[in-house]
Amino acid sequence: MQKVFRGRAAELNALEHKFRQRGFFMTILYGRRRVGKTELINKFIREHDCKSISFTAVEREETELLSMMTESVLMSLAPDMAGEISFGSFEKLFAFIGKQAEKERIIFAIDEYPYLAKQCPYIQSVLQKIIDTTWKNGNLFFILCGSLVSFMKEEVLAQTAPLYGRSHLELHLKPFNYLETAAFLEGFSNEEKAICFGLTNGVAKYIEQFDPTYSLEENIIGQFYTIGGYFTEEQIRTVITGERQSPALYNSILSAVATGHTKNSEIASYVGSSDITYPLKMLLSAELLEKRVSNKPYYVLSDSMLAFWFKYVNRAVSLISAGRGETYYRSNVQPHLHDFMGKIFEKMAKEYLFLHAGLEDFPIVTEITDYQQSVLDENRKPKQIEIDLLGKNDNNIELVGECKFKHALFDLREYDKFMEKLKYLPAIHPELYLFSLSGFTEEVKKNAGNCKLICLDDMY
Repeated sequence: MQKVFRGRAAELNALEHKFRQRGFFMTILYGRRRVGKTELINKFIREHDCKSISFTAVEREETELLSMMTESVLMSLAPDMAGEISFGSFEKLFAFIGKQAEKERIIFAIDEYPYLAKQCPYIQSVLQKIIDTTWKNGNLFFILCGSLVSFMKEEVLAQTAPLYGRSHLELHLKPFNYLETAAFLEGFSNEEKAICFGLTNGVAKYIEQFDPTYSLEENIIGQFYTIGGYFTEEQIRTVITGERQSPALYNSILSAVATGHTKNSEIASYVGSSDITYPLKMLLSAELLEKRVSNKPYYVLSDSMLAFWFKYVNRAVSLISAGRGETYYRSNVQPHLHDFMGKIFEKMAKEYLFLHAGLEDFPIVTEITDYQQSVLDENRKPKQIEIDLLGKNDNNIELVGECKFKHALFDLREYDKFMEKLKYLPAIHPELYLFSLSGFTEEVKKNAGNCKLICLDDMY
């Protein structure tokens, strides 16, 4: 049975719009591993009744890569010639494709392009030449796809790259938002869908590991804390390493951030290295880390699945191997699951506010961040202010919000603490939002005034 394809409507529409136009078109599609790039390409190909070539590069020698691509091309364009002819170079093979595309519309997709480019460094110049001299005269719809985000940004999209300026469409595929993630999880409650979003980071392949015919607890234990589960140490390694040569150092950096060592000096001390500039840069480029700016810059994990794994699974690997993973989960993880969801709930609230920006009475904001600032209180004593959501349009603060992911109702004490923080913000009448998993006490509802109260169920 064919797997149901979900989401990516905007990306499919963008590809379809370009496909309807005649002539040569080039699309660059990139995004981190497991987000669904290959599924998107396959879905697009299935929707069009034309010849298509789909080639996935692997870590092989140049001769074998050329042979593998030749086989894919001939099986799609000239199956009667398969095994009968060969091409002495990629340039000749590309010229053959271009000649066929002068007669008809052809889709040609190269997946995992960085593997091909690293093994054959000259391939970029070959593509540049063939696009400028041959393909531009035909009807080829060319898709270049890659999972190594840093490579795609620096070697394909950068101004110094040979292919710069030749693409007609650039698609950076991101993980699903919390609503898109929920579409995979029919049968779960909204709270369970939210927790699944936190545990998967909205990555398509990770979401698919959760089976709504089992309980959420059974899924977590089965996939994270059981021998044979999907989220093994080996699986984590494939997410992190990519082209990097020191996986242990990168693992340690992510572990440091996941366990609260978020500033540069704290990370360096945790991993025992005096210079972590380059690995931090690579993790930022790979979209595994995010740098936040405050009085002192700090780092957060962009991938909540990795945050969960390094904080709540990493130290239990030996216990899991010994068949004691479930016991560890129930004693050391389950009681803290809602604490872990705190930052995830803030992320969901940000997505909710962006999805509603400019609709009804929601303000238009261009960025939403958290806010940490040291101020002086009424007695001129230092006071640390932390706010979950600070929404800006240009430099103007348009909204301020607080999020609580816990079973207790958002109470008046928490509301008063939130309102107290507003005194120290350089903002004039911002819109106020409170987000709560379980709702609000009657006292909060009576005192809220123009402050918008949003429950988790409202967000779905």
